[in-house]
Formats: sequence, structure tokens, C-alpha cells
Amino acid sequence: MSSKTSLSQLKTVWSKVGLDEIPAADETRGNLDQPEPLRKKSERTAQLNLRIRPDEKERIGLLAVRDNININELLTRMLTLYEREHGKAQLVPTKAVHKK
Repeated sequence: MSSKTSLSQLKTVWSKVGLDEIPAADETRGNLDQPEPLRKKSERTAQLNLRIRPDEKERIGLLAVRDNININELLTRMLTLYEREHGKAQLVPTKAVHKK
């Protein structure tokens, strides 16, 4: 494909989006700046990968949809309820084993 043909096709595309002329090189600089995010990024930073049965995955998804929350929030609530029922797990220092 020749550059003349390419330029012609580009002008056709440009006119379809409402631009009369192809912008000059200096007019295209800085157009890749990222817009401000629409929402604040979550403070959650750790990823958890699980292997669960398909029916459990479906049940978890249905609960999240029912309560209009995401699965992360559902798992956070599950953890809170589990700790309330069974107590929080705590790391306890072990006694040093002395050899004789």
C-alpha cells in the first residue's frame, strides 16, 4: 500500500470522526496523559487465588449480587463472621527446643 493511499484512507477516517484535517505533529503531543480515575483505588493490595467447586463459586456470586456488594466485600464479611464465631487466629511464639 502506498503512502498516498494510506494518507487518503486516513483522511477518510478523520472526516468520519468530525476532524477536517489531520493534526500536525506538534498538536498530537501530550495526548496520552491518563485522565483522573473515576473512583478512588481500593486499599486492598493482596491477591488471593482460590480453587473452589463450581457450585460454591456460583453461590458466592449469587450472595454478592443479592446483597449488591462485590465478592471482595462478601469475603471480608465472611471472615469477620467466622472470627466472631471461632475467634481470631493469633501467632503465638513457640518455646525454644533445647537439645541435651
